[in-house]
Amino acid sequence: MAIKDDDSLPFGDAGFDLVLNKRESFSPTEVRRILRPGGTFLTQQVGGLDCAGINDRLGAPDYEYADWTLSQALAGLKSNGFEIVEQQEQFPIQRFYDIGALVYYLKAIEWQIADFQPEKYIEQLYGLYLDIQRDGYWDVNQHRFLIHARAI
Repeated sequence: MAIKDDDSLPFGDAGFDLVLNKRESFSPTEVRRILRPGGTFLTQQVGGLDCAGINDRLGAPDYEYADWTLSQALAGLKSNGFEIVEQQEQFPIQRFYDIGALVYYLKAIEWQIADFQPEKYIEQLYGLYLDIQRDGYWDVNQHRFLIHARAI
């Protein structure tokens, strides 16, 4: 079932022992409403600093979810009747071996640079191309976080 509105989940109150969420938005209020007391909420999220190095290097604006952080997610859960059992945050490397792969990525991941057109960033892309030719790759950091919370 596709869920289109985080703020109005089509489930009754306290009907679940477990809610899993991977890389999707969520309403802490609604997740708490549908979980039984003691129920578990597990979420893995892409954080707001994800591949921010691309935007920095190209001189592009931050992407629209740039303010999504672990602390923001934790605060929302705590203020809606959750205790935090575990939290993790990681910044793994994403490596690009050629400029074509980066351009493809930016066309496919349209929220990274909302208005991305290679022509608009041609000088920056060329400079990055030269760096990749010299070094063999170019790295940026991803941003991921995990939260295990319990409904209280």
